[in-house]
Amino acid sequence: MPSSLTKKIALYVLAGLVSLTLLALGYVHVRAEDWVADFLQRKIPTHINLEYDHIQTNILNGSITITNVEMAIKDRDSLKLHTTIQLNSISLIDLEYGPFFLKDNIVVSQLDVDKPEVNYYISKDYPQKKKERQGVVSLLKTIEVEKLKVVEGVLTVHKNDSTTLKAASINFEANHIQTSPEQIKKRIPVTYGSYDLDIREVFVDLGAYEKLTVKELKFHDGNVRVEDLTLASKYDRQKLSEFIPVERDYVNLKIPEIQLDSIEVSFIGDSLSVTTGNGKIINPIAEIYRDKLVKDDVSQKKLYSQMLRELPLYLHVPKVEIEQGNLTYSEKIKEGVPPGMVSFHDLNATIAQVNNKVKYDGVTDINAKALLMGHAPIELNWQFDVTNKNDAFLASGIVKDFKSNTLNSFLESSLRAKAQGTIDRLYFTISADGHSSTGDIKMKYDDFEFAVLKKDRLGVNKFLTFLGNLFVNDGSKSDAQGFRYGSIEVQRDPTKSFFNYLWINVQDGMVNTMLGRGKKEDAE
Repeated sequence: MPSSLTKKIALYVLAGLVSLTLLALGYVHVRAEDWVADFLQRKIPTHINLEYDHIQTNILNGSITITNVEMAIKDRDSLKLHTTIQLNSISLIDLEYGPFFLKDNIVVSQLDVDKPEVNYYISKDYPQKKKERQGVVSLLKTIEVEKLKVVEGVLTVHKNDSTTLKAASINFEANHIQTSPEQIKKRIPVTYGSYDLDIREVFVDLGAYEKLTVKELKFHDGNVRVEDLTLASKYDRQKLSEFIPVERDYVNLKIPEIQLDSIEVSFIGDSLSVTTGNGKIINPIAEIYRDKLVKDDVSQKKLYSQMLRELPLYLHVPKVEIEQGNLTYSEKIKEGVPPGMVSFHDLNATIAQVNNKVKYDGVTDINAKALLMGHAPIELNWQFDVTNKNDAFLASGIVKDFKSNTLNSFLESSLRAKAQGTIDRLYFTISADGHSSTGDIKMKYDDFEFAVLKKDRLGVNKFLTFLGNLFVNDGSKSDAQGFRYGSIEVQRDPTKSFFNYLWINVQDGMVNTMLGRGKKEDAE
């Protein structure tokens, strides 16, 4: 009998405990929403305004969902608005209670953000004070999220009442995200593991004259694929000439695909550092046009070594390959005369060691091959040391089987000349810096002649043509292999680009070869 009574008492006690537990859970479940609301009200800093429609909690599976969220974030010091965020819902799934109460950690299995729309407003009015970074919010606990998922986000960046960047669709998944009271204050406020990021319909305003669009950007654990990139002038050729105060290129660049491996972003001191693996630019098509009737731009032009050296970030890309590109360049020299054009088809290039980091891994080395005017093989090799402040570089090139008359549209427009004959081989080597250059050139050509046109380009100036061809050697005074030799000596015009510098070097050498003695100095 006592044992039976004991059992009954035990059952009553157990039932009471279960009932109390259920009542406690029910009470906690009902009150949890108020506690979360009170927590948000107390912990959100004053420069962040948070509004929402509803909080739903489930203490059994440790989930919290907040719907129709609106957030406004202001600068801490000036209290000027810089970011607004609207989203359908944010859901925290499977909060682990043990770490929360016992280890001062917040551990969550998954965080889902549904359709966030972020607007960021750029302003120069924010005070720039030298002080310790505080982070967007202050944290007292370490936060770990096993999986973050963002669905159909939208990002818009505004500047001076216009849109400077927009991404119409952002989907993002990341694993093993963690931050802490110390990490939140750093320039990269979180650490993370593997991730997938898909961004579609990207627009970037590049200033008064150009824009950039991308159909899709895919990031997977540091590897990037870009689809259908376009960099283009905002106006057509005629309109651009009306708007620009000095000459400027009309640009239409289309790249179907770009691949880049192993991107790593960090900071060296206060400077951003971007290190990548190898990259590919596949089938780019570039159309460049310049109206030379517009006032000259006489500003100082930097060579590429100086541009790379003075980038506001550290950059290291070991190799970029350009595959099967096409480039056309045209110039308008005179009203009523069609622009002259030069083209490079089947362009393939390798650019090695694009690097301006503190730890230097060698010279930047460019090798490019193409078909000049669609038929003549041309090759350019170019090296420079980005750390050399004299901007010294070496360049060498080869042109084969070039039919000079194919370049006549460009010669007529830019040089008021015509040419005929074939350049069988042309080799040049240039040693240069930012001020001057010297070099050597050798040519093998057949029946080369040119005609100087009248000023209206509608007829031949017979007298100047006769004088020109009188001095142009027909190729007979050459070595046993048929080559004539010349030298290069040029002073750079710092108001012109690198490619102008390269061209006037080759031009100087060609003139010296055809009008000179034609023999090597040491061969005489």
